[in-house]
Amino acid sequence: MNPTSRYRLGVLAVVAFTGPIAAAGLLACSSTEPTASNPETSAAVATAPTGLHWQSFQGLELPVTDQGPQHADGAVVRGFERSPAGAALAAVHASVRMSIALDSAWAAVGQQMLAPGPGRDAWATARAQISITAPITEGAPKLLGYRVTRYTPDASDIEVYSLHPDNSATCHDTQVLWQREDWRLHLPENPTTSPITAVTSPPTDMVAFTPR
Repeated sequence: MNPTSRYRLGVLAVVAFTGPIAAAGLLACSSTEPTASNPETSAAVATAPTGLHWQSFQGLELPVTDQGPQHADGAVVRGFERSPAGAALAAVHASVRMSIALDSAWAAVGQQMLAPGPGRDAWATARAQISITAPITEGAPKLLGYRVTRYTPDASDIEVYSLHPDNSATCHDTQVLWQREDWRLHLPENPTTSPITAVTSPPTDMVAFTPR
């Protein structure tokens, strides 16, 4: 399978974020313990974002906090704090918006919210072959929270947990990079597996979003 075909599968897996994901078995998203460069940062990794409220995007409720996003321009948002919480919020927004933005908006999301590179280019090629012309009307997942498994001021690995209408839970592995004074989602060039896996339940150290 060539890289573009393989990436198309990855895009479809991310787009599947908007509905239940079939799995032969329930998988653990990661066994990695959260890591940080110093004790202060370690404490920040577990600190929940403040000022949480919810805004709808294409039929899915997204969290907006004091740590970001601070600005919105159509489907594109920006202004995430350079902190673990800011990185996590950026990962949530970028991964959702790249998955369900309308045909008229996905290119802007890709250009402004994704880190440039071969991964973004491959995603754009695959996304151009998928048409999304309307918001989600039923079956939208509920974002439960996140887990920062690695944090530095320049790069962060985030697990994003969601609950689906059939009560199944999933974990989406993401990475964000600090570029041009904001966090941007980094996409691997040649993904070999889906970034989304089924989980029995979110981890106990997940930073939970306040219930709506």
